[in-house]
Amino acid sequence: MNLKFEEFQKSNLGFKELDNIRIKCFKSFETQGFPTKKQENWKYTDIRNIISNNFQDLKIFNKNKDLHYNNELLIKDFEHNKIILLNGRFIESNFTLEDEKKIKIKSLKTIFENKNDFDKIKNYFEDEQNSLVLLNHALTNDGILLDIKDNYSFNKPLVVYNFFDKMAENKIINNKFFISLGEKSNLALVDFYRCEENIKYFNNTIHNYNIKKNATFKKFSINDSLDNSYNYNSVKIKSYENSVFENFLLSLGPNLIKNEIHCNLLEDFSSCFVNGIMLLNGDQHHELKTNINHKHENCKSSQLIKSVLLDKSNGTYQGKIYVDKRAQKTNGYQLSKALLLSENSEFNSKPELEIYADDVKCSHGSTTGSIDENAIFYLMSRGLSKVQASKIIVEGFLNEAIETITDPIIKKFVSKLFNERINKVNL
Repeated sequence: MNLKFEEFQKSNLGFKELDNIRIKCFKSFETQGFPTKKQENWKYTDIRNIISNNFQDLKIFNKNKDLHYNNELLIKDFEHNKIILLNGRFIESNFTLEDEKKIKIKSLKTIFENKNDFDKIKNYFEDEQNSLVLLNHALTNDGILLDIKDNYSFNKPLVVYNFFDKMAENKIINNKFFISLGEKSNLALVDFYRCEENIKYFNNTIHNYNIKKNATFKKFSINDSLDNSYNYNSVKIKSYENSVFENFLLSLGPNLIKNEIHCNLLEDFSSCFVNGIMLLNGDQHHELKTNINHKHENCKSSQLIKSVLLDKSNGTYQGKIYVDKRAQKTNGYQLSKALLLSENSEFNSKPELEIYADDVKCSHGSTTGSIDENAIFYLMSRGLSKVQASKIIVEGFLNEAIETITDPIIKKFVSKLFNERINKVNL
């Protein structure tokens, strides 16, 4: 497998500074290669081995014209704003439900064509150890920059559609998201994935979020449709005074997902909440890695991850709470619970606390086991079959995470998707 940067570069020439950054990042990627389990952060997901076993000839996606999405993939009976990307390319946006003067959106492709615009995000293209981020820096040529003005609250949720079609077959797709919320602004965003056909591709996406003073950002990552995709998502958040970041992950569909969330709580009373569900079967391999960094005092974080694994599926949760010596009066909580419904399934958990302050409340926990046979017996004694009893227990177990969703409209939407999926699973 040999990615050829020259093929990308021929049709994506920009100004010299951007080209030099891309070349430097790609050379660094070539030196490191795809991550392997020899690296601590990748010990449970050997991406190099997974990619080499599933892609004989992985190519760089590099088509900019004639992109048309299927309207049938849009969410029905759910009033919302829209941003639509197809194979990582920005197609269109629709904010007619909002005051459009308060919202600024640009495609990254246009930003990469203007040196003055690029200078505003150049610091995000720093050299680093993560080779997939380096690869994204080198190869991305589109995505979105969304800026929400001060004192503006969205009337309706925003759905970012990430669509993929047959042109993505055996391609690696790289894009970026930059989202900034001004002071006292509010946004609920659904990051929604759909593949038109059961094609095989590798999606490598980097998210950068700035949440200013007194702003609230509620993000919902919905990846529920069964497909043949392989995905890496890196989310980096900067949260300022009294801001709130909520992230809920519904991790159900693709062959492979690794989600990384790195949240920096930088000022007083900022908070971060990460909750989610993994419901896996077949040969699915999903991992969530979180780093919640308490950099200032009086900050709060909470994490609850519930996982159910069947067949030969593999799940991992690596969660770390870091408390800086300045971060007194920190409140940090982390809990992972997993049910293994097959002797061939596997779940790995690695909770971590790294604390340098003394006036803190921090705790973490992790449990992995099978369904309580006494509970099964009790429900069967009330007239239920074993399958019905198992389904009730699994639903109740996972619904605890769904109950953490604070937006009632989104909670109803997520519950609907979850119920549709669990009814198709053979427990």
